[in-house]
Amino acid sequence: MKTFDIRDDDIMLITYPKAGTWWLHQVVKQILSEQGATCTAETFLGNMPNLIEFTVPGKGPLAELIKAAPSPRVLATHVPVEFLPPGLLGSNAKIVVLMRNPKDTAVSMFHFSQKVPELPTPESWDSFAQQFLAGDCPWGPFYDHVLGYWKLKDQHNILFLKYEDMKKDLPAEVKKLSSFLGKPLTDETVQTVVGATQFDSMKKNLGETKMAVGLKGVFSYNSPTFFFCPGVIGDWKNNFSDDQSRAYDEQYRERLSNTGLEFQFE
Repeated sequence: MKTFDIRDDDIMLITYPKAGTWWLHQVVKQILSEQGATCTAETFLGNMPNLIEFTVPGKGPLAELIKAAPSPRVLATHVPVEFLPPGLLGSNAKIVVLMRNPKDTAVSMFHFSQKVPELPTPESWDSFAQQFLAGDCPWGPFYDHVLGYWKLKDQHNILFLKYEDMKKDLPAEVKKLSSFLGKPLTDETVQTVVGATQFDSMKKNLGETKMAVGLKGVFSYNSPTFFFCPGVIGDWKNNFSDDQSRAYDEQYRERLSNTGLEFQFE
């Protein structure tokens, strides 16, 4: 990561895990496709985003493999801000940060961790809820991650999106994103992008295609569709006890008070 060279025409997608990485990746790829742009959005991992911290089995670190890929490159990462490639923030590359409320993020990560042997398997929802609250997660504490990036909110080449906004009004968010990328779309084309990036469309189109090839050797799985879930806002209510909800709410107030960063929980 420290030696990864950033180009000014790169697009970097940044998320905490289970905050909508693949969805954002597909939206960006579809926007570029509708504009007739040829980009390196998928290379060594099939339809998976180019997560630059990943290692491709039998080939090596993706950050090394993608160095020679043609521009523009659509890259992605889950790492905290302090571990970004050093040249990224000072470049003209487009940086898109997608965030999701911590309760739904925790639930999604819990279910995902149960399906992926390569990740620590939680003993129970109760134990995982406490681990997440304590920041004991593979990619570090949730609030350290989101606040580390939120401090950069005034930087000209960074766009912040919310998962909940995308769920509630995807056309508006597609317009915002396409404009930021310098690829403005007509209303008709926006609807085309929206149609192609709805949950059912992505699951059908990606579930058994190149994504399956890219995942083999990276994760153990029975079906590649396990990566897809509807991502309903407020699904946390089906898992959280009242005490857990209050504990998360207290931490939310403590960490985000006076920061200007807010999330929707339903």
